[in-house]
Amino acid sequence: MLQNVKHHVGANLLQLIIGATLALALSACGGGGGSPGTVTGGTGGTGGSANTAKATMTVSDGAGVAITTLSGGQTGTVKVTLTDATGKPAVGAIVSFTTSAADLLVFKPASATALTDDKGVAVISVAPASVTAAGAASITATAPVGTQTLTATVNVAVGAAPLTVGTLFFTPTPSGKLPAFSTVQLNIPVTSGGVAATSVTGEVMTSLCVGDGTATLVKGSLANGVLTATYTNKGCLRGSDSITVSIGNSSQTISLGVDAANIGTIQFVGTDLSGTSIVLKGSGGQGRKEAALVTFRVIDQNNNGLAGVDVTFKATTTIGGLTVAPAKGTTDASGNVTTTVSSGTIPTPVRVFAEATRNGVTISGLSDSLIISTGLPIQKSLSLSADSYNFEGWDRDGEEASLTVRLADQYGNPISNGTAVNFVTEGGAVGSSLQGACTTSDGGCSVKLKSQNFRPANGRVTVLAYVQGIENFIDSNGDGQYSCTDFTSANGSTAYRPLVDVCNSGGEPFTDQGDPYLDTGDSTIYMGQPAKKHGLDGSYNPALGDQPFPYNTTYSAAGNGKWGLNYISASAEFVFSGSVPTLVRVNAAGADWNPAADGSAADVLAGVAGSGCGNKDVYFRLHDVNNNPLPKGTIVGTADVDKVSALTVSPNLVGSSTSIGGTFHSVTIKPDSGCASGIFSISVKSPKGDSTYLFRFKTT
Repeated sequence: MLQNVKHHVGANLLQLIIGATLALALSACGGGGGSPGTVTGGTGGTGGSANTAKATMTVSDGAGVAITTLSGGQTGTVKVTLTDATGKPAVGAIVSFTTSAADLLVFKPASATALTDDKGVAVISVAPASVTAAGAASITATAPVGTQTLTATVNVAVGAAPLTVGTLFFTPTPSGKLPAFSTVQLNIPVTSGGVAATSVTGEVMTSLCVGDGTATLVKGSLANGVLTATYTNKGCLRGSDSITVSIGNSSQTISLGVDAANIGTIQFVGTDLSGTSIVLKGSGGQGRKEAALVTFRVIDQNNNGLAGVDVTFKATTTIGGLTVAPAKGTTDASGNVTTTVSSGTIPTPVRVFAEATRNGVTISGLSDSLIISTGLPIQKSLSLSADSYNFEGWDRDGEEASLTVRLADQYGNPISNGTAVNFVTEGGAVGSSLQGACTTSDGGCSVKLKSQNFRPANGRVTVLAYVQGIENFIDSNGDGQYSCTDFTSANGSTAYRPLVDVCNSGGEPFTDQGDPYLDTGDSTIYMGQPAKKHGLDGSYNPALGDQPFPYNTTYSAAGNGKWGLNYISASAEFVFSGSVPTLVRVNAAGADWNPAADGSAADVLAGVAGSGCGNKDVYFRLHDVNNNPLPKGTIVGTADVDKVSALTVSPNLVGSSTSIGGTFHSVTIKPDSGCASGIFSISVKSPKGDSTYLFRFKTT
């Protein structure tokens, strides 16, 4: 019957029925006398008969109002009242509390016990285990009173507390706009049922700048109902950001002034070319391009790309009609901006000058294959060298020498990779089919000089290497750049900018350079005893074929009186050496042999034979058909030695030389034991030659 009732009545009614049944049972046992048994108090009611101990329990909120529901951060008060069998308060009884769902409810204190006072009342606090806890649970109080154990039970519903976002505020309060890459603490008060929240989940923090990717919001800790977050301005361009924090249906918004990031530097990113060169105007096609798309990147102090920055462009030279367009561009979201360089009709190295301004800060730089970080090439640190200055090119096409140019800035540091160096020559061919130039790597680059027509009559050719760089100067104040006190600004700036502003006076000491030119020297062939070391005359003479470069300019030996960008250059003279040698005997002083003055014919070595014979040295010079040195690597030795012996010729190889008259050599000849007259020959063979040439001497 009880089981059937349980299915059709509520839990409270069931407990009342059970209580009544127990009371009847006790009455049947002697009207309250005999064994007292265990009395169970009904929910919110009284257990036992009139002669038994009783327990009642209630749950109320902070205002003392009875409740059956707890939510979120709400705390309830559980009150249990105990009376003994005589109806008097049970004083000093220990009451223990339990719950049917420990994951929903927790007691305070955690021991879940309380002592009844002089009114027989024990009090304890109960709260949801978390703000997200939800469900239903029973609370049971158990206490021994006399010889009986009393219990009382109540049921409560547990609901997740709605969290409310309070008014947002910053710590410290920003004074003015928040600078780029600065942070500020955002404070977010959160309550649950009017009580400071002890935990917060499900919060959503957004802002306009965060959406742009130019700010961040990072959640911090919760203390005393205030959740913190760190806001970082990463250079937002909006000027003012709107920050919103939402939890469920509750949200708050706050505004914050923000400053855009300052410019840190301008990087040269690269071009759309496979290399770094474009061809002359009108020479495009077959994979060669007359224009290049040049890309720069504007970055801030933290190396992040800056969007929305206006950048102006101009070329360091417009010779031959070279152009840069557009002259102005705006950086994209990554900080990139592009312009196009179109070639002119004159071969020349060129750089693109880029300038940008943000928050009153102006940054400028020249294009290069690397970030603008090293200095421009300077005249004093430019050198030109070759692996051979005399190669076998007079009678042979395609023979070559490797030329290397090296560049450094005013401090001797290698200039940035990708700097273009131009080469020109009045004989043979220099460079490759792709370009008559090379681009630097680690401060240097190389090209080939090849033998072919045109061949100057004296077999000598000049190579000129030139590149845009800066004139020599003395960095008196050690600031790493040219300084000037009296200048005319190109845009009204109060600070002097080298290469951009015009220095009127008060500049650091410098060497004013004239224009570079190809010194072709003269075509005279100096036969006989050499009269000079080389064929270059060291002065500009267009009648001899000297040419200013870049070509088609009016040559000026004097500078313009201003320090700045110029064409810095270096020249080297080369010999297209012939393969056929000529041997000229010379005396110990190096003068051509004079039989009358030197005591014997040129092909006779006296003193090696006969009375008083001994070791003798023979001196000679070797030259080609144009009185130039034989090719580098020509082998010089002795042969057909009879009744004498010869030491090794010194030097036994022709070295790298451009000296007019050729190279000087010597060999020691030793008599045999009988001091008889003998013969010997000087043998000469060029690196490419098929024949060995012999020059015969006799000894007396």
